Amino acid sequence: MRSVSEVPIISGKNGNYTWGIRGLGNLVLLIGVICVICGFSSTVFANAVAVSNARLTNPGTPAGQVTVEFRLSQQNPFGNVSFDSAAFSDYIWVFIKFSETSGADGSWRQATLAAGGTVTPVTDNLGAFIRAADAGTTGANFTLRWNYSADSVPAIDSNTRIKVAVTEMVDVPTGSFIYNAGGIGGSTFNNYGAGSAITVGATTDIPTGASAGWPNGYTGFYLAKYEVSQQQYCDFLNTISSTDAANRYDAALYNTYGYRIYYNSGSPYGSRYYTDAQNRGCNFLSWDDTCVYLSWSALRPMTEMEFEKAARGGRQGGANARTYPWGNTEPVSPTATIDGGTHSLYYANYGSIAGGQKPILVGWYLSQNYAASNPAVTGASVYGLADLAGNVWELLINCAAPTVPLNGNGTTTWPGSWPGAAAGKGLRGGDWGDTASGLRVSDRGYAGWTGAGRQCWFPSR
Repeated sequence: MRSVSEVPIISGKNGNYTWGIRGLGNLVLLIGVICVICGFSSTVFANAVAVSNARLTNPGTPAGQVTVEFRLSQQNPFGNVSFDSAAFSDYIWVFIKFSETSGADGSWRQATLAAGGTVTPVTDNLGAFIRAADAGTTGANFTLRWNYSADSVPAIDSNTRIKVAVTEMVDVPTGSFIYNAGGIGGSTFNNYGAGSAITVGATTDIPTGASAGWPNGYTGFYLAKYEVSQQQYCDFLNTISSTDAANRYDAALYNTYGYRIYYNSGSPYGSRYYTDAQNRGCNFLSWDDTCVYLSWSALRPMTEMEFEKAARGGRQGGANARTYPWGNTEPVSPTATIDGGTHSLYYANYGSIAGGQKPILVGWYLSQNYAASNPAVTGASVYGLADLAGNVWELLINCAAPTVPLNGNGTTTWPGSWPGAAAGKGLRGGDWGDTASGLRVSDRGYAGWTGAGRQCWFPSR
């Protein structure tokens, strides 16, 4: 299966660790889950990332810690490459959920990690990055240290369960870039540059009134490689409490505009939500759905300046002002049957016609054979990020929200530093029903979108 991740729904971590969820419809976050019961493990695959052989070893050594062993493999890692003399690579974001009560409803929590394994956690100890090439297509073994005493767990026993969750990311490198190319984004919602094209060349190039450190895209960050799939969202719903899951899902939307997430109240907790469109982008996600998903993943929403950096790339010697993620070619193309409907064959899923009014499989354009002779038609950005234009909108923080967004804490309660469903958040990137002009990197027609509900054309990344 292809990996899906990005809400591009999801966006970033602060400091040197900024994730990007690309809109929860583009919340491209892949979740590969492994349940471990004291030595026994079962594996669930997360698109192109596979997790297996997970187990807990050496509990209490050192005191209050236990080793989490697991094996990762990754199809098609692209390794170390560069654009505009800046190196970047693809990574796997790994975080761990645990239960003290055999996986009972509402018992899953985020594991606090510690140094000492083969992989070092990030500074907030809520996850770790593993280079995709280090996992490789044949797989490799890794270990993380779970500091269970920090989570007020008295001991590891036969009731202890863990889930190893993963998503594919790309480290967008540090460097300058052109923002608001052609000035088409205007000046509304406090847009940086007051409506004119401008070069972002330092961390201090931030919107008027924004706090120091506001993520403007100059400093390197991690962004989900793919939009969030419907299977990923099911994995999320099946791990949070049934009460929280009910608030994050609406059964009445089933089978509408390609939304195929189904709920069966008769199934046991942990398997009530399922889909037969596993790799299709997840639509019908509200801003609150997106924020809960991102916080639960220990990520955060990206800002609109980070979106332009990820979609457009670095300056290329001072001249990169590409209109679309793939260049300046307007995405006029033939159509074909894709994911059961008629959609644009090249570049992006946009301009819906009869039979094609829905998202399609995340990263579909990257997977086609014709991409080898013409990479531009994959629609990917120079950093290998898929579907930043079309398919599902990217939900993000706009320039009118001056507070530095904190990282999620692994719970379903998202930080107060993220804006609510009002001015301060909006949409970028267009969707399956948009025109070509709406797919332009700098287009801000919905930059201040304040809707709070779930809509067929609005995913949440």
